[in-house]
Amino acid sequence: MRVLVVKLTSMGDVLHLMPALSDLIKAKPDVVIDWMVEDSFAEIPAWYPSVDRVIKVSTRRWRSLKGQNFREFWLFVKELRSETYDVVIDAQGLIKSAGFARLAKLKKEGIRAGFSGSSIKESPAAMLYHKKVEVVRGQHAIERLRQLFAGVFAYGKPNAEPDYKLSLPKPAISNADTVMLFHGTTWATKHLPDSLWCEIADLACDDGYKVILAWGNEVERQRAELIATDRPDVMVLERTTLTYLARTIAGTSGAIAVDTGLGHMAAALGIPCVSVYGSTDSTLTGAVGPHQRLIQSRYSCSPCLLKQCPKLSETVLYPPCYKASEANPKLSAAAIWQTLYRQIV
Repeated sequence: MRVLVVKLTSMGDVLHLMPALSDLIKAKPDVVIDWMVEDSFAEIPAWYPSVDRVIKVSTRRWRSLKGQNFREFWLFVKELRSETYDVVIDAQGLIKSAGFARLAKLKKEGIRAGFSGSSIKESPAAMLYHKKVEVVRGQHAIERLRQLFAGVFAYGKPNAEPDYKLSLPKPAISNADTVMLFHGTTWATKHLPDSLWCEIADLACDDGYKVILAWGNEVERQRAELIATDRPDVMVLERTTLTYLARTIAGTSGAIAVDTGLGHMAAALGIPCVSVYGSTDSTLTGAVGPHQRLIQSRYSCSPCLLKQCPKLSETVLYPPCYKASEANPKLSAAAIWQTLYRQIV
């Protein structure tokens, strides 16, 4: 059986799919999996040993009506339709992803499948599927995906712990007694204050650990360099590939993260990690795996699920849900560091 899985973004969402693939392989060992994904995350599916083809899309770039983009899109369609599939499953649940799934070529008895309309925000996407699986909302994304696959392929609801089954080369460097701080994220409402990162770095160094910082854009590079300023045991990595970054994470003692893809990468690799959630809901998208500790803000409007905080002003520069208080004692630098330190010491 040949299956095409459509899961385009983001880093955390792509990693969340892997336990569902592990369930599928266990239930149907003869399955061959192709994966359609955004080109910026195309390295990640290659880490999963049962993925045969990785089919890249560039949805943001293709929105621009340029000749080069038309040519790229035509080549993408040609590559996609070079195979015929028994099952095409849209694991994203968006109109966009359902449309891309529709472009794939099916065998005579093949099906397109995905979440039912009541199970997703963009319910019209379900109109493009032959088989629709009802999955209760309000569950963690990993569990929803596992239930989707169980429904599509008609095997029992999985009860085992999620298995990411990543296959990576050995760690890039030996980083014993080293921790990473994952300070970069997409939404403005998911950022911890820079001063808090500096305090955490100081505490880690005081306890004998070296600190590694990664970055993916200019703003993150500047923040990383700020955290490293006057701290000889804090190193800022050069910009690198996701694969090298994963291999680096795999050799560390642990990590501290905001709600970001690298926190989910640490979870998938089984690296101890403390992840802090304010605007987002850790019960829905929190890092899942061994040695994961999630700190959820107890601020009155958290989780708001907003990309912009309405409480910011000229004097309030960071969302107040990340400020330590009597209601939020776990959000101090000392409390965050100790939560990780107790796991790795």
